[in-house]
Order: sequence, then C-alpha cells, then structure tokens
Amino acid sequence: MLSRRNAREAIIGLVFELGFHNGEYAPDAILATAHLEREIPEDDYVDSCFIGICENLAAIDEEIEKHSSGWRVERISGVSLSILRLAAYEMLYCDPKLPYSIAINEAVELAKQYAEDGAASFINGLLNSLAKANNCEA
Repeated sequence: MLSRRNAREAIIGLVFELGFHNGEYAPDAILATAHLEREIPEDDYVDSCFIGICENLAAIDEEIEKHSSGWRVERISGVSLSILRLAAYEMLYCDPKLPYSIAINEAVELAKQYAEDGAASFINGLLNSLAKANNCEA
C-alpha cells in the first residue's frame, strides 16, 4: 500500500499520460500497463481515483475552466492540469470526499515539487474558488 503522497504522485503521472492517448486506450488498459511496466504497485486509492477521474473528466474540466479566470484547460500545462484534476476529483467525487483544505494543500505541495514556477499559487487560487463555489467541506 502506498502512502497518500506517493499515491497522488502516481495518479498525477497516470492522468498526465492519459493526455497523450487521445482516447486510444481505455483507462483500465493504461492502468494495467502502468502496473506491469512502470512499477506502479496495485493500490486501491490509485486505481479508484484514476478511474474516477477518467469517468468524470468532462465535468472536472468544466469546473476547472469555470474557475480558471479565463484560462481554457488546453492552455494549462499538463502537469498543473493533472494536479488540478486530482484535487478537484478528491473534493467533488471521491468517496468519502476529501476535505478541501487537505486537497488544496496536497495539490499546492505537489505543484511546488513538479510544476512550473508560479503554478502553486495559480492552483491554490483556482481550487479555493472551486471549493467555495461547490460548498466543499473544510
């Protein structure tokens, strides 16, 4: 079993990879390949979050775009978008939903580590707006 931080890192990598397949492969196939070839261990949280993000991708992207201050999702870097998709999923769809304060903090920390300069503050602002608009629990 992975720590939640390591699980989130794996999920971000999977969501990032999803962007390169343009619907060519089913999420289950991407996940199976990652388990076999990329040393991502089977983990319930990784599997359920990745599949959940894929199943709700259009709605998640709509929420992200709604709160991105004029930025279309196509203009957001792949790493930042992957982090945003995971955090939005954790706040809106995960069962049980992750408190927004934890989801946002984790997203900001991951952005500081993996995304470009300035991404952490962009992600923080966008996710705070999304959380308020959706009455997410602290």
